[in-house]
Amino acid sequence: MFFIFFFNGTVYLCKYFTINLMNKFQGILSFVHNTVWKVLFGKVYSIREAAANNLRRFAEEFGPEWAMQHLVLDMVTNPHYLHRMMVLRAISLMAPVMGSEITCSKFLPVVAEASKDRVPNVKFNVAKLLQSLIPIVDQSCLVDLSEDPDVVDVRYFAN
Repeated sequence: MFFIFFFNGTVYLCKYFTINLMNKFQGILSFVHNTVWKVLFGKVYSIREAAANNLRRFAEEFGPEWAMQHLVLDMVTNPHYLHRMMVLRAISLMAPVMGSEITCSKFLPVVAEASKDRVPNVKFNVAKLLQSLIPIVDQSCLVDLSEDPDVVDVRYFAN
């Protein structure tokens, strides 16, 4: 419960600082970033969910550029399936904030890779995530993906 309170308070505290001021305090930013990632991959679901929600809130406050600097999308290849699922959850929460360009260029390749996961729950979450991304992505992005010669799964879900 402390972590949920801590993260909610951190977002509100960061609202009062501009991005330039936050960049001057790299120690604070680094601490928040490291703590969010540790908690995002913790053992308790409600705490992981709170961390994912706070990633979205940080993206809303500081913008897509800041958020992309602090996202570690490579975690989708983590050996632990819960970590892979939390990356997908974070993407689902952040995609509306990030916009269609970043969603198409950065998030969809990660989701396409996750669609090949060996764990059924991860694939199930990919399917749910793809449904939620349809209103966000550009139709032109879906057309490009539907013609992707490399990955059959991408073509399937883009159609």
